[in-house]
Amino acid sequence: MRERAGRPGPPARPLARRLASAEVALSARAALCLSLPLVVGLVSGRHLDAILFDIGALWAVSQDGLDQWARRGPRMLAVAAAAAVGVAVGGAVATRGDATLTVALCYAVVALVAGLVEATFGATAGAYLIVGATLGVGLDPVGRVLLTAGLMAAGALWVWGVAWATNLRRRRANQRAVLAAAFDDLAGLARAVGSPEFYARRGGAVASLDLAQDVVSRPNGTAVGDVLFAGLVVALRAGEAVSYLEGRGRTADATLVEALEEVAGHLRAGETARALSPLERLGADGALPSAVRRALAPPSADELARAGAVVSTHQATRPRVPVRERLRFGAILAVAVVGADLLGVVLHGPHAFWLPMSVVFILRPDLGPLMARALARTVGTVLGVGVAALVASVGHSQIDLIVLSCVMAAIVPPAQRCGNVAAVVAFTPLVFVFLGLAASAEGLFVTRIVDTALAAAIVLVIDGLLWTTAPSRRPEQLLATARASLARYAAVAGADPATRHLARRAALRAVARARAATRSTPGELRPTRRGAAGARHELDALEAEIDATTVRLLERPVG
Repeated sequence: MRERAGRPGPPARPLARRLASAEVALSARAALCLSLPLVVGLVSGRHLDAILFDIGALWAVSQDGLDQWARRGPRMLAVAAAAAVGVAVGGAVATRGDATLTVALCYAVVALVAGLVEATFGATAGAYLIVGATLGVGLDPVGRVLLTAGLMAAGALWVWGVAWATNLRRRRANQRAVLAAAFDDLAGLARAVGSPEFYARRGGAVASLDLAQDVVSRPNGTAVGDVLFAGLVVALRAGEAVSYLEGRGRTADATLVEALEEVAGHLRAGETARALSPLERLGADGALPSAVRRALAPPSADELARAGAVVSTHQATRPRVPVRERLRFGAILAVAVVGADLLGVVLHGPHAFWLPMSVVFILRPDLGPLMARALARTVGTVLGVGVAALVASVGHSQIDLIVLSCVMAAIVPPAQRCGNVAAVVAFTPLVFVFLGLAASAEGLFVTRIVDTALAAAIVLVIDGLLWTTAPSRRPEQLLATARASLARYAAVAGADPATRHLARRAALRAVARARAATRSTPGELRPTRRGAAGARHELDALEAEIDATTVRLLERPVG
């Protein structure tokens, strides 16, 4: 489809490499938060309490990250509240005599509620509500129900507190790092204008801008804060300018690419005050179209004020699922969890919890294709159990297990960004560390692998019968959403620039989601009604029309 060769450029570095210092700090925080409580428990002799505390801490660590505190903090608090409620409910039910049917009923109700919450993309609170309930049943905390729930909540709150304190010190550094990564991606995208590589690079640039929008704070009257937000506004406009060049069939001038790279360099070096200065000289560059020069000009105070009201850090980057589909997912999750619980009771007795918990982790509405998730969970558990078994075979004193927890906790943040398998491999040994400190891990290695494989089989059977992928997440529906997003973008003529930028990115994001769904179709058990080749062709045309729309909007008379 594309014939122009374009200029070759250096390959884009992975986002994690460009955020190296922030990533290291995140891993160090995870290691501290999980290791210190275990040391305190070892010294004080309260091993069981330390394990329960650390389970809550582990769950909160899984929700920590680099996004803005206004989103990350509530997410970790949701873990603390939902997990505590789930553990309290599950523990209270488990301590009632012969509770097999009661536990099944409890799972059905809690899973239905959790599924509704998850399908609205409150996936954190929903998932840990039902995970907490399964663990509460498995622990069977007779006489310690509230204490157990309180310790897990306290562990999550401990991580929240450390992250809050760290955020006060590092929030500016994180914002600079994320914004620098966005300008790096924009430079790479500008270099690829006119080449077949352009469309492949644009998805990464949109993701970088989404992350920057999450991380960079609104203007707050401080010099550094205002410059960083101005940098975000310019980054949004630069993305639009690059789309303009692509739509016009022009290549990007070398000075534009170099200026974007210089901005990224200043941000990484901490030179915030002069970060945007390389773009100022582009205003006098007659080689650039006037629309591009206007886009890269420093934003005025009025524009920053208007953008601050529009570029909300809470702006949804994922569309809502219709209510009927939320109910459908909640019902499917309830059936799957109850089925896994009953099978677990037959195999292991009344307090089996690994099987239903594994079902919850596999059956998520916000991750990739189900077949890939089931395989990732099983393979990840095998590898993770292998790590834990190796440690057990060479001796596992409490000090050894604490060291292992420190190492694996540091691996958790980068592992989560590498994919589902890596995340499971990092989490599973930590679970066995906690069981090992309680002297109860031996003999469970093979059982955990078998339970995980059974959980994957349960979910795949249910998917084969009911097709658990939400209808609005299937390629046909996502393609229709991409068309509607393009229509909304075309209708923003005359709107303020920030609204226009967000509409353009929403259209590109919708195309990217539809592409991902089309690529993942072979990984689902059910086929789609539309051929993947036809869908890809239409998506190519939609993306080209987005660029053409950008040209029309930017060439409208100013004033």
